[in-house]
Amino acid sequence: MNIQAKELSLKLLRHLQLGLVITSISLLPACTTDKNGAGSPDRVVEQYLHALENKDESLMLQLLPENFPVDSKLKAKINKFGGHRIQDYQVIYNKPKPILWNAEIRGFYVDRSGIRQQFNDSIAIGYENKGQVKLYGGRWYLLLN
Repeated sequence: MNIQAKELSLKLLRHLQLGLVITSISLLPACTTDKNGAGSPDRVVEQYLHALENKDESLMLQLLPENFPVDSKLKAKINKFGGHRIQDYQVIYNKPKPILWNAEIRGFYVDRSGIRQQFNDSIAIGYENKGQVKLYGGRWYLLLN
């Protein structure tokens, strides 16, 4: 093989390697990110309350980790608190572990009779880092216990 052909082969090989690296990097976020959960515990609480207010079971399911076994607890929460606009709520976090938080949510709502009712609920929120690359971080999830 002559020198020009060898140089051309090396250039082609470098371009192929670069193309593979770029393709791998562009696919990496799709492999390490999860469409469920939220970016912070506060966002989990906000979406949880929004799901309750609108009796939105699908939004509630989006807060759970993928492949999380769903039982009657989800429907029970929606039936118990759903359909009311929760007002002036406060969230108190208890952090038994860095990756597991308990959120006590207190506020009020107006029932169908126009009477102001207390709203008290507690949820568990867990953190999972599914990816190996720190750049993409992890997600916070609602854990029904």
